[in-house]
Amino acid sequence: MFNSLRLKLLMSFFLVIAIGVGTIAYIASNSAISQFDRYVSRDQAERYQRLALTFSNYYRYMGSWDEVSDLTAKVSEMYNERIVLADPAGEVIGDTAEKLIGEKIDSDWSNKSVTISLGDFSIGKIYIRTQQRSPLQNTFINSVNKSVLTGGIIAGIVGIVMALLFSRSILKPIRELTKATKKMQRGDLDQRVDATSGGEIGKLGESFNELARRLKEQKTLREEMVSDVAHELRNPLSNIQGYLEGLKEGMIDPTKQVFETLHQQSLVLKRLVNDLRDVNRARAGKLNLDKKLVVLEDIISREIKALEAKAEEDGVELNQNLNGPNLLKADQARISQVIRNLLENATTHTPKGGEIKIKTRSKSGEVITTVTDDGPGIPEKDLPYVFDRFYRVDKSRSRGTGGTGLGLTIAKEIVESHGGKITAKSIEGEGSTFKFTLPLPDK
Repeated sequence: MFNSLRLKLLMSFFLVIAIGVGTIAYIASNSAISQFDRYVSRDQAERYQRLALTFSNYYRYMGSWDEVSDLTAKVSEMYNERIVLADPAGEVIGDTAEKLIGEKIDSDWSNKSVTISLGDFSIGKIYIRTQQRSPLQNTFINSVNKSVLTGGIIAGIVGIVMALLFSRSILKPIRELTKATKKMQRGDLDQRVDATSGGEIGKLGESFNELARRLKEQKTLREEMVSDVAHELRNPLSNIQGYLEGLKEGMIDPTKQVFETLHQQSLVLKRLVNDLRDVNRARAGKLNLDKKLVVLEDIISREIKALEAKAEEDGVELNQNLNGPNLLKADQARISQVIRNLLENATTHTPKGGEIKIKTRSKSGEVITTVTDDGPGIPEKDLPYVFDRFYRVDKSRSRGTGGTGLGLTIAKEIVESHGGKITAKSIEGEGSTFKFTLPLPDK
């Protein structure tokens, strides 16, 4: 329960609300009381000045402090405070409590004192012992505190309700993600979540949807891989089995042609196994490279020459425009494999009477090689996946239209292991161009 994200979120909200509302209430209450006390002090100062003027007028009228006790008694009725009147020598001549008359008053006796003047002469002093607050003032202060407390409670309740709604809104897409993730864990890769909320949660939803899409694609590719590998294995194995059974039963004579056929079928199996091994090694970063200084154009020329017979048989023209020589530090066998895969792929998809162009050029510390055909092209939806393992644009299982789909994957891994990059561009119905770059060695 205490590991619940919603509980942690709500506790955080509650803590922030409590601190915020409490701080505001404390500041508001203290500010109101401080302003009220300042107002009361200013009002009292004015009252005491009027009181001093009253006693000064009495002295001017009477000429002395005789019978001042009558005035002190009236003052006692008007002021809810104890007031003591002393002459210039400090002897008490009037006391609203009638306790200190005739005694010397200590200056520490009161917290307020006002000098009574007549012209430029001091004729006495009033000492006032003020109360902290009057009952009426305390009632006002309590009313202020009650109002602030009520406002704080209301604000806290509203804040808590908003926190509950807000946390629910935040956690709703997370709950959906959790539910979808659990379904994906059980093998249902068709899960998608709403990613329209925007912000970090929206980006998380988009990432999840993209991950689910890619996982489903990979699952489909794996299923197709099993089917493709089984299909590729079935033909040579069936041929080998048929010939061996015929030889065993004596239905086929063990001629040189029969053994040549068996040998060719075994080479097909070997190539498939080697391709699978190369892809797995490259993905694991264990593709061994024997890098030496080689001339790229020499490698391309040899591969073109090896393919000329098949191209002529298929009615495809091979044109080369090699601007070199470009000296590379590379594994000659692996680079030959890249070029061979690209040329064979182009030849397979170029119709009779078509043309394949091979071109090289150097630029900015790298050499660029392009292989262009005028075949049917690659659909735009398939173009991002042509380098994926076992991905074939033509989903049919005809060996003449794409084999297992490992050639381009291997080419990509080899080029990247040499520090280069390979890309594909195509317009459907107009042909395709494969381009790869390899870095030139430092001079």
